[in-house]
Order: sequence, then C-alpha cells, then structure tokens
Amino acid sequence: MDPGLQFWLRYVDDHGGLTEPATDGTLVVLPPAVAAEFDLPDELMVTSDPDVAREDGTVLLTTGHPVLVRAADTTLTGGDAGVVALAAPNAPAPGADYLQDRVREQFPVDHGRIDVTGLPTRVTRLVLRVGALVTYTVSDEECYQERLECWVDALSGLSLGDDDVARLQRAPRAINTATLPASLLAAAGTAVEHAHRVLDAAANRRRRTLSAQAADAHGQERTRARAYYDDVLRSLECRRATAHPDRAELLAARAATIREERARRLLEIDEKYQARHDIRPFRLHALLVPGWRVPVDIRRGARRYPSTFDWLPALASYANEGCPHCGATAPLSASKTRLGCIACQPGPVPHAVPAGPVQPATRAPWA
Repeated sequence: MDPGLQFWLRYVDDHGGLTEPATDGTLVVLPPAVAAEFDLPDELMVTSDPDVAREDGTVLLTTGHPVLVRAADTTLTGGDAGVVALAAPNAPAPGADYLQDRVREQFPVDHGRIDVTGLPTRVTRLVLRVGALVTYTVSDEECYQERLECWVDALSGLSLGDDDVARLQRAPRAINTATLPASLLAAAGTAVEHAHRVLDAAANRRRRTLSAQAADAHGQERTRARAYYDDVLRSLECRRATAHPDRAELLAARAATIREERARRLLEIDEKYQARHDIRPFRLHALLVPGWRVPVDIRRGARRYPSTFDWLPALASYANEGCPHCGATAPLSASKTRLGCIACQPGPVPHAVPAGPVQPATRAPWA
C-alpha cells in the first residue's frame, strides 16, 4: 500500500472513522465532520493501485493527492503530543546474581569491577519520541521533504537503537491515562534539546548528500556564466585595443562594469545552490518506562565508586548510561582518582627528556 494512503487511513481511524480491507481496496466509513473536511462521501472505497481504481466507485489515493496533503497539513498544524505509560511488571525484580552478571556484561569496566550492593527499587525512566518534518532546499528548483524521528532517553540523553525502539513499541501499555510527573519535567526539557541535536545532525548529513548530487548542475551553471562574461570581456578588450583614446576609455569603464556584474552573477548562482534545511517538529511523546534501580559499587582495589543502573524489563536490559564526566558511551574505567570512560581519563604524564646539546640549524634542501 502507498505510504500516503496508509497515513490517511490512520488519520481516519484516529478521528473516529472506520476502515476495513477488501479485495479491491479499503472500505472507509467517515464521520460527517471528516467527510465534510475532505469533501468526500460518508462511505467510499479507496486504493493506491491505478488498475483497481479504474473500476467505478473506487477512489485512487496516492502520495500527492489533495486529500492526503490536507490531512498532513492538519496533522502538522495540530501536532501529536501525549504521555504514554508502559504497564508495570507483575513479576518481582530479578535476583541479585542475575542483575550483577548482566550489569557486568553490559557495562565492562577497565581496571575495575561492578558489584551489586543492595536491593533494587522501583523507578520510572522517561523516554521521549520526537518526530519532525524536514524540508531540504537544494536550489531554487529542487526541494525535498522527509520525516525524521528519534527516541531519546531523558536521563542519559542517549538515542535508543532500533531494537530497543521496537521492544518499547511492542510493550503492553498501562490501562489508566498517564500524566508526566512534575519530577521529570526538567529531564524532559533537557531531552528535547538532545533530540533536536540528533535530528539536526541527521538533517545535516542528508542535506550534504543532496547538495553533492546538485554539485554538477552548480558547476555547469557557473561554467556557462563565466564563459559568457569572459567572451564579452575579450570582445571589449579587442575593441579597446584599436579604438580612439576617448572611445577606449569608455570601453575600459564598460569592462569594469562587466567584471562587477560577473562577480554579482556568480554570487547569485552560489546562493541559488546554497543547500539549507528547516526542521518543523510535530510529534512529542513522553514514554514512561517502569524499571528497577539497582545500587552498585564500581570497585578498584580498596577504592569504590557508588552508582546506580536502571534495569528495564521492557528492554530486557539496563538503560544505556554515558560517562559521568563527558557523556560518551565508551567503556568505563576506574582510575585511582575518579570514575570515567577510557576516552576522558587522564593519560600518563610523559617523562621529561633531558636536554641535549643545541645543534646548529640546517637549511632544508628544498628551501
């Protein structure tokens, strides 16, 4: 099925309509308000297959159809925001040995070891799902749009992988309507900033790819413009060489004007192909994920660094945690002075090299 038609059918379902697959398309029953919004009958058969749409009574709805564009504009204008809570686990927390084995497996520590030191306590982990429509402008004639989405853990600021996102989408939801606890509001605001950076980075990568595809057209237009102005300047120079002094002065002034016009025209061409993008957020879902907070000690010899990790049954793993100093996801390292990742731990201080006799400077052979 065409993605545009899939989107419209979900739109109809969300607004109180009914949809039922059939052999020759999808039967749609619209509420009066939705039917009036799209100027459609209350009941119709829709399809994205042109061959099926040739039959009487079947409406062809594919990407770009005015009905789909209107539904998309309405969705973007109204936005899609809400709070969703996953069902709390019925089973008790896993045993200490299991939790300890899993935390050691998921978070290896260089020069150290993780030991579980107490009983787990219930905790709610906040995950944000942020979606946006990104518009890429590659040139005056080329414009593209795509939907970007990311899932961000509010506490660590790290993006979730595809496998974790799939598990959260399959996890059972709580029956009662959820509200965002006041204690998580600050974390939600910070997570939105993290999500924007993730989306902006993805949009920048996509924009560079699209810009590279338009590089040939950009270069060809610059080449044509340069060739045109070079021909005009050569013609003026030839005429000035044989012209009367008064006439030659006018031709020289004309050549200076042409050079200024050439610079302005080349700048216009560069601006025409200056790629840019615009991010328009339309979705913000706050997902409340229940779990168990496990107290641990990260030990190195007699030194210990108390910490906690959150076991999330919906993911069957611990929530990802970054370095306590730089936020990186590199493996942890327990040094003699602090706990951090191997990327930000201070390295060994190089030994001083005794100063030797000063040698006279020599001239390089290519100098």
